[in-house]
Amino acid sequence: MSKSVICIVLFSVFITFFAEAQQDTIIDNKPYAIHVVQPRETLYGISRQYDAELNDLVISNPAVIQGLHVGFKLLVPLRHTIVRPVDNNTISQSTKSVTSDTLSKKIKNDSDFRISTLPSYELDTTKIKVALLLPFYLDFNDSLKVNNNNKNLIYPKSKVALDFYFGFQLAIDSLTELGYNIDLMVLDVPNDSVFESILTSNVLYDREYIFGPIYIRQFEELAKFYGYDTEKKLISPLSYMSVKNKYLNIFQSVPLSYVQIDALIDYLLHTNNSDELILLGQDREDDLISYAKKKLSLQIMNRRCQVFTFDKNQLSDRDLLKSKLKSDKNIMIIPSNDRSFVSRLLPTLGSMEDTVFTIYGLNTWNRFDNLDYYDLVNLNVHMPSIFMNDNSQFYSDFVNNYYQKYFSYPEKYAYSAYQQCLYFLSSEFKGLLDFKTFPNTSFQSNTKFNIIRFVDFERLIVQ
Repeated sequence: MSKSVICIVLFSVFITFFAEAQQDTIIDNKPYAIHVVQPRETLYGISRQYDAELNDLVISNPAVIQGLHVGFKLLVPLRHTIVRPVDNNTISQSTKSVTSDTLSKKIKNDSDFRISTLPSYELDTTKIKVALLLPFYLDFNDSLKVNNNNKNLIYPKSKVALDFYFGFQLAIDSLTELGYNIDLMVLDVPNDSVFESILTSNVLYDREYIFGPIYIRQFEELAKFYGYDTEKKLISPLSYMSVKNKYLNIFQSVPLSYVQIDALIDYLLHTNNSDELILLGQDREDDLISYAKKKLSLQIMNRRCQVFTFDKNQLSDRDLLKSKLKSDKNIMIIPSNDRSFVSRLLPTLGSMEDTVFTIYGLNTWNRFDNLDYYDLVNLNVHMPSIFMNDNSQFYSDFVNNYYQKYFSYPEKYAYSAYQQCLYFLSSEFKGLLDFKTFPNTSFQSNTKFNIIRFVDFERLIVQ
């Protein structure tokens, strides 16, 4: 079953316990309208109809992250309505008062969707308060469903967020079974303006753990707000770029490029202790070239390593590139995170069929969907990967549990989300990742990852 079909299956889960005659309700002394979704309606349109914020709808109705369908009953927070006292003697028969705990229990019983529906502003030490900020592009997905006959369509940019969310939610389920009480707030961050409104609304002030956003510019803004709050942990879940300022509570799950270079060179020198090496990169990433060169110079003599830098436009000159290489065998380190540079370089090297290559790249290459798998195999490409399974029983159990829940096998970001959630929110899984602070930085970077290579169109772990 395809992931999009899975999404649609999950989209059908929602709250059904309100009576049809109800028009509004009060939850924790806050007023909500109950809106029944009609054909061709979207979340954005509904939010405008009630003058409500789109993300407030998501917080109050977490199941909409997985889709909106005709007949759904949405709790719409009313910003401009006077809150009536919660008193059974004064509330009319058409108004029902429920607590957040009651609502959460009802959601758990009716849909097994373990997300607290409303942000809590009381300090409750019995709960681990978590926020997950991802670009779901809910309104784009609404529009796709409304304007297309194919109801399985998913906005392409939502895929990473959905994969990550599925893995994260599976980890929440596991921790709940272990007895952890987790209050999870999920927010859609489709653009900078929406994210800015989230920050200024102060809805994150009581969150102990904030995962995301995945884009570094937005994560930088989050750090400006909460980077010195030692009661919080801010986790950058997928970005390879790091924050620039020195904050006290930042954790970067994707290892720094320098950490990756260290590991690659250590592995390379252990397996190739006599061959001459080539360090090749582009001039605009001189910091990575310089770091790799310094690392190599500390361990090998200069005569064993040649350094070449190119502009990406020079890569079309195959003869120029070939003139710098040996004709028979080349072991190369290419410390580049630039998609355009890497996607031009590898095909050019791959066309040199009379030369044997072994190439060492960076983790970002796993995200470059325009790389030819044939080139990755024939160039014997090695790279770090935090999204690769580790052939352990732990990973096998993850896959089995994922399939039982979603009726599909997980994508790479789901496993990373699963690991990160378990590592940060529990005490039992501290061996999954390993965070350290490095010189000239204050944030902590993950240092635990695999090095993989491509053999016979499979990815194999070499270290």
